[in-house]
Amino acid sequence: TPGEISTEKLWDIIKRCELTAEEERRVQERCAAKGLIYLSTPFSREAADRLNAMGVPAFKIGSGECNNLPLLDHIAKFGKPMILSTGMNDLASIKKSVAVLEGRVPYALLHCTSMYPTPYEKVRLGGISDLMQAFPGVPIGLSDHSMNIWTCLGAVALNASLLEKHFTISRSWPGPDTGISIEPDELRDLIEGSRAVWM
Repeated sequence: TPGEISTEKLWDIIKRCELTAEEERRVQERCAAKGLIYLSTPFSREAADRLNAMGVPAFKIGSGECNNLPLLDHIAKFGKPMILSTGMNDLASIKKSVAVLEGRVPYALLHCTSMYPTPYEKVRLGGISDLMQAFPGVPIGLSDHSMNIWTCLGAVALNASLLEKHFTISRSWPGPDTGISIEPDELRDLIEGSRAVWM
């Protein structure tokens, strides 16, 4: 049902929502026409190769692939910046992933709680400080699946450099993530609010 959190299996969602190479190129072109940077999250070497052939400027790695060291190594060979989401991984696991990237590509880390939606009491914004202590000098951000924009603003107050949030034109649209996504007015508030908090 539109606007509700999906209970559909991840594989079924991926198969239903995946884009063809041509569809993905059209999305990339639309982003370029709007002055946006097109990024996508690869879950396989094949997907990473396809994105690299498209000329993406960087790679976002989802939390589920954070400890997929062979995939991280494969993507690092492209020499492009990587944004690594860390949900479901402890510091020891994250350090192994960082060791694959260190000295090879610029990278950033995103604190993340892999719950959809994430209750406020499970966001653990202190994880941002933990990552900053463990990885000094590395840009740290928040991949946020909570409702609204409040936790993102809190992350900015803790010196987060990047914010990731699901976005939709309308939560009434069908889709597995629309229920946890922010709409245009909220995105505007997030941009303006995060700039104000940063200043």
